[in-house]
Amino acid sequence: MYKDFAELFAAEGQDAKECLERLKARAVDGLQLEIDGIPKDLSKRHRLGYVRENVLPLILRQLEARGFMALMDPIKDSEVLAALDDVAEAAKLKVGILKTAFAEEAQRRLMEIMSAAKAKSGTEPDPMPEEAYAPLLAPGVLERYVKDAARMHGVMGDQNPMKLITLVAVGAQLELLPNSKPLGASAMLIGEAGRGKNYLTDAVVAPLPPDWYLAFESASAASMYYQVENDPDFLTHRFVYPNEAEATDMLVEFLRPMLSAGKAVRLTVNNTGANGANEAQELEVHGPITAIIPTVRNKLDEQLQTRLLVAELEEYEGRVRVHSRAFSRLLLPDYATADNAEIVRTWRVALQSLTEVRRVVFSLDREGFALDNDAVSHGARLWANLLGLMCCHAWLEQRNREVIELPTGERAMVAIPDDYEAAYHIFKATCQRTVVNLSDTHRKILNALYQLNQDDPDTDGFPQRAIADQAKIQQGTVSKHKAFLTMSAKLVRETDHGLALVSRAEPSWWANEDLMHGFPSPAQVRSWWEEEHSPPEEPGVDNRRNVENRRNTRNRVPYDEVRIADSYAQNSYRDARNRSESPSELAGNRRNRDSRTITEDGIAEKGLNAPKTDGNGEDIPGITVIPGSTGNQDELPLGALGDWEEI
Repeated sequence: MYKDFAELFAAEGQDAKECLERLKARAVDGLQLEIDGIPKDLSKRHRLGYVRENVLPLILRQLEARGFMALMDPIKDSEVLAALDDVAEAAKLKVGILKTAFAEEAQRRLMEIMSAAKAKSGTEPDPMPEEAYAPLLAPGVLERYVKDAARMHGVMGDQNPMKLITLVAVGAQLELLPNSKPLGASAMLIGEAGRGKNYLTDAVVAPLPPDWYLAFESASAASMYYQVENDPDFLTHRFVYPNEAEATDMLVEFLRPMLSAGKAVRLTVNNTGANGANEAQELEVHGPITAIIPTVRNKLDEQLQTRLLVAELEEYEGRVRVHSRAFSRLLLPDYATADNAEIVRTWRVALQSLTEVRRVVFSLDREGFALDNDAVSHGARLWANLLGLMCCHAWLEQRNREVIELPTGERAMVAIPDDYEAAYHIFKATCQRTVVNLSDTHRKILNALYQLNQDDPDTDGFPQRAIADQAKIQQGTVSKHKAFLTMSAKLVRETDHGLALVSRAEPSWWANEDLMHGFPSPAQVRSWWEEEHSPPEEPGVDNRRNVENRRNTRNRVPYDEVRIADSYAQNSYRDARNRSESPSELAGNRRNRDSRTITEDGIAEKGLNAPKTDGNGEDIPGITVIPGSTGNQDELPLGALGDWEEI
């Protein structure tokens, strides 16, 4: 007898191969041995526990050998399904139960692999001096971040949706509210297939620290809970990003409490006791999290959707040509991909530095500072999401905001009306479907039906072809949205002759002119703020200027340092020597009117590009006045700073 195959091979040479083949032919399948060993006298629950512990790991090992991606959708593998059929027959369990159990085990293993990879790559980054990333955190952080992300990924247009996605993604970093509820906003991103929902989100998250977000293609109902066993904080301050809404269909019951309460609890039974005995187990996942759910649908689970902002990627003229042209340029022989590694690293370090303070407050106690529109049943949640966008904007600008110490000893940054204004305009540009869940395409269909009915009031219904021709859209588009307009929106009914509007319907029912009704305007919020933060009037003192000069006093950056370090944003830092402000403030929000006004006489005397002097006679180096302006910053048109990238 030989003690091992090495000794056999040494003695028999090539004949050892034949011996090995004979032994292999007589070998018994290890999986079959475990299946045959399933006890028959146990309850179904105990038989399932035995299968989980002894049988499923063998099937899982075979699946894992085919690669990491095989674990993403484990129950679509034909050999796995055949093995589960054998197990179901031997254990006298339903195949559906075993499929669910195997999917859960596969998700658990997938999470283990992801955690191991995260731990392996989670080494401390090389230290970076603050002066290297400080320019990124100067006034205008959101605009600067979106601009860099769009440039790195070749995004053309869609700046407002990218701003929304950024605020949602970064909103997970905010601290919980005093009532332990999450503050960051989440959203449902609607768009036609191929419109770029995933591409935009990928572009936004690419410069974020990798552990700030979790992207996935599919997940089982319990997958998020099982990860808690390996990493209790794996979802704390994390942005969750599924590839499509279908990836969240089994996670609805998980996402609801996570978005509303910042935690979710699952009670289950697992083999955690001695000798493999089943024991009750409580798995609790802690947030806060935020989420973007890309989808082609018009509607998700109703209770989940009320927790989300609803944003639509609308079409714009020439989009297809612009996107196609961008792809064509990839084929040019001299095309070279830019190396963005350094700017990505700098952004990650800059954003990570902001996590020292996560709490945001807004010192405005007015009855009118609320959404006043009873027509929106989920208005309170909508308002909370809008304020979440506001607070995230303030958090990104925290180097340019005041930081205070709360009575609890916690540090918090103070949001200002500019943050509300930024959130308001982003919401208005992207999220009006949150108020009335109708798109421009839906309105075209409804308007077409209304006009057809006006032209032929005796006809009870019109064919889809006639509706499409009247609306100037494809017939397939009418067919695609028919179910939503009839069953969800309840504005259209089906008849024997086609589609018709419901009784007495008229265009005011779906008009979008007044969708911001009930929201305080930015001007109103600013006036309230100024009233509450005005100091007592003193004779002979410009009290308005005193109020303005109290704002944005933290981390003032010398103008010359910013100009050298961040040339592409130097127009935003024109007055950084006296204060730090957002681009909208520099564009005409009546901030520091008396500070650094350049007179018309000075321009005429020294020329546009000559150094100018401030009100104290000191030179302001390197300032260029926008053509057509008198030099007074109060006269800059809104948007001018965004259009002039370099001065």
